[in-house]
Amino acid sequence: MNIGYEEEVRLVRGILTASDFPEEDAEIIAKVIAHSDFTGVYSHGLSRLTRYLRQIKAGSLNNKPRFEKLLDSGAVLVFDCDNGSGIVSVNKAYDLAKEKAREFGIAMAVGRHNANIGCGSYYGWRAAADDMVALVCCNTYAFTSPFGGADRLIGTNPIILGVPAGKEYPIVMDISTTCVAMGKIQAAEREGQSIPAEWAKDYDGAPTTDPGKAFSLSPIAGHKGYGLAVMVDVLSTMFSAACFGTDLGLFSKLEKENTGFCVIVIDPGKFMPIEQFKDEVDRYVRMMKDGRKAPGVQEIFLPGEIEYRKFDEMKKTGFAVSEALARELTELSISLGAVEEGTDFAGLVAHFNA
Repeated sequence: MNIGYEEEVRLVRGILTASDFPEEDAEIIAKVIAHSDFTGVYSHGLSRLTRYLRQIKAGSLNNKPRFEKLLDSGAVLVFDCDNGSGIVSVNKAYDLAKEKAREFGIAMAVGRHNANIGCGSYYGWRAAADDMVALVCCNTYAFTSPFGGADRLIGTNPIILGVPAGKEYPIVMDISTTCVAMGKIQAAEREGQSIPAEWAKDYDGAPTTDPGKAFSLSPIAGHKGYGLAVMVDVLSTMFSAACFGTDLGLFSKLEKENTGFCVIVIDPGKFMPIEQFKDEVDRYVRMMKDGRKAPGVQEIFLPGEIEYRKFDEMKKTGFAVSEALARELTELSISLGAVEEGTDFAGLVAHFNA
């Protein structure tokens, strides 16, 4: 079944408010989830919502957290997120850091007792739309091992960077430091599909194509990706006093994540007139795109460009929800009391889009 962008936003917002989330928080989460699906990042859209709903049922995701500012010192902010939605926490932290950056030129906000932050590119898009440069990173449930190790001690630890442009698409990089997000492993298992052997290793450290046996995700670029993941841990946990390694909750037991995040916001307008900055970004983009192409290549893309185009395309066509995902999401919604027993997915969508 295909659903439209606004349909998905209303669907997610409705399920979450029915699960006792404040409407403002539900709206933020819904927009990030729909952004994920409509930019082609299916692992963090409705697929990830099923995980959030399970965490709500288990009591490990706080639907009414006390988001507390622990430190406000010049360009530095520290928050306790009370194990609420990481999507809400990072958006709130970004809002406050942005105002600090407008004053000081740069600001850094960190948080502890956090949870999954959703689709990272959303924050890059937000920063670019605000004429800001932003770096966002966080640690996650431990899904991978130190280079040469066997124990799961490090997360997928994403890095997001957003840079505004003028006439061109903004430059937005959103990568995990593992070959793949854990959400894609979960999606493959739900759909009964195999995974590429380079994505993950089993408990004994051997490559596996069975998503059910994926124990440790492989880092990008071997030891280099491992190094990046370690530095994300440092930025996300050392400044915020968040948990890391064996102190984190267990994904398999739906425990509280207790992760940390780091948001750094820079105002380019403090360095030069903002239009001059964006003109330079445009010139950079054109230089890359107009360079000689390798054999068989039709077009050179900048980070994030494909997602911007995908979003425009899918806003017209809608997002195709698989039967397995639709069934799982409907069953969870019924179990949370969001809709009546016997409702199917079409009825679920219609209920919150009436």
